[in-house]
Amino acid sequence: MDFTFTDEQRDLRAAVRRLLDRADDRLWSKMVDELGLTALVVPDKHGGFGASLVEVAVALEETGAALTPVPLLATTTATAAIDATTPAGAALLPDLASGSAVATLAFGDLRATADGDAYRVDGTASHVLDGDRADVAVVACAGGLFAVPLGPATRTVHPTLDQTRSQASLSFDGAPASRVGSSGGHASSLLRAGLAVESVGVARAALAAAVEHLRTREQFGAPLATFQALRHRVADLTVRLEAATSSAWYAVRVAGTDEFPVAATVAKLVATEAAYTVTGECIQLFGGIGFTWEHDAHRYFKRATANRLLAGDPVTLRRELATPALR
Repeated sequence: MDFTFTDEQRDLRAAVRRLLDRADDRLWSKMVDELGLTALVVPDKHGGFGASLVEVAVALEETGAALTPVPLLATTTATAAIDATTPAGAALLPDLASGSAVATLAFGDLRATADGDAYRVDGTASHVLDGDRADVAVVACAGGLFAVPLGPATRTVHPTLDQTRSQASLSFDGAPASRVGSSGGHASSLLRAGLAVESVGVARAALAAAVEHLRTREQFGAPLATFQALRHRVADLTVRLEAATSSAWYAVRVAGTDEFPVAATVAKLVATEAAYTVTGECIQLFGGIGFTWEHDAHRYFKRATANRLLAGDPVTLRRELATPALR
């Protein structure tokens, strides 16, 4: 498989980086208005650019590297899960493309029942990314995907280890809903692939910062980067990061094929485990400064830890992969 990025994809990455380098309190609106990141995966006729999941992943990797506190992962994966051929999906996509609505994916003990031509959703979804700021939840039920407008009464914000991104529990009691897709499994795979790519960005940024520290910090009159033991540790972490990168981008590039569910699960497992290890080791490589609240090392570790547990922890993912293989 060709992993080469096109000129347009490289330009997109550069544009996202430039915007993140000059981030301010209007960052989210600039990401929507100037770069149109929420419109990437939306079909042309619904106000988007008709791009592939690769373009979305380029943006997610960069926002992960910057630990950007915006609902891009939640909105883009929810948008990608919506079936544009459904009437409700076609009606919702223009608002998601324009950024006038923020969406998120919700999984849990959720049930949808028909109510005439509409539906009602009951149940609870926990650990919903950006559930505190989302306007609509795309919930996965046994009968498919359903868009549910969110109000203050339906959400409970929970503090988490990762202070750069919020999570919430959503409770539905006969909430009005519209059918926007048929596959909750595909939605789960999209979220896992998104978390994998973002985790690659998190690990890449943390390791780059640690390497720069080793190059500039001196001990016994020599840069730390000249110490063989530290060079070996960085080499091992680089190998982990490369494996994570390959797994994550393979999953993104096979989206829409029969391989995608397994590839997304493997990518989420490999990439989030690598990010957890890399960011934890980087705290050690930074030495004393890495343990301070003022340094970003702990923030990267917290994002990596949260990503590792979302949408299936390592034990759950290994069980999913092993069960069909053992059969």
